[in-house]
Amino acid sequence: MKRLSCVLYLIVIFALSVVGQEQRTRDLYLSYKSGNSSAGQPGAKVVVALNRSDAIQMVSPDTVFRSGDKVRFYLSLNFNGYLAVLNKGTSGRIVRLYPYPGAPNPVHASGEIVVPGKDAWFAFNETPGIEEVTFLMSKDPIKEVEERNPGTSDSQGLEPASDRSGDENVQRSIVALDKRAQHQARDLHLEISDKAAFGVASEKELLGLVKFTVFLKHEK
Repeated sequence: MKRLSCVLYLIVIFALSVVGQEQRTRDLYLSYKSGNSSAGQPGAKVVVALNRSDAIQMVSPDTVFRSGDKVRFYLSLNFNGYLAVLNKGTSGRIVRLYPYPGAPNPVHASGEIVVPGKDAWFAFNETPGIEEVTFLMSKDPIKEVEERNPGTSDSQGLEPASDRSGDENVQRSIVALDKRAQHQARDLHLEISDKAAFGVASEKELLGLVKFTVFLKHEK
């Protein structure tokens, strides 16, 4: 009985420490957003909206999605900075989801970014697998992001339609950005709290490139 009580105690302590960590990450983000930079850190908040059979709800990023589901990302930064969003689908191909034509970049802390756009959705196709959506942020311009934006609001399978145009320069810049993200970007640990994902970084880290990745599980 004493051993069982000890095990239960350790489980409770571990659970409380995990919850505390999530709250700290969220609180660091919210504190910085409210102007208290001494108590918080710059970062991002991501919420996933799911449209399933025209019923829309906010869901956790670790939701299991089905073919035909549609999703939209709501992203908020608590600092003024630059943003790019890349998607690596089940085919292995990399496309850029943000910025898209008319999208703001730099992004201001007071706004909310909708990807792919307020009147559009990304649709999961018939191929199951894992969709990797990587959010890249910096306080300085992201050099691989050209003024010519390849994405559009008309997307299928998380891929912007006009990105299929075969523009080699655009695709080269996307591949170069993905390569830099893998080898040079600071990888933030994502904490999920109340169906929202939070990630924070230090001021110094944001002088370079930081990233976090959301893995969307897709089943038929």
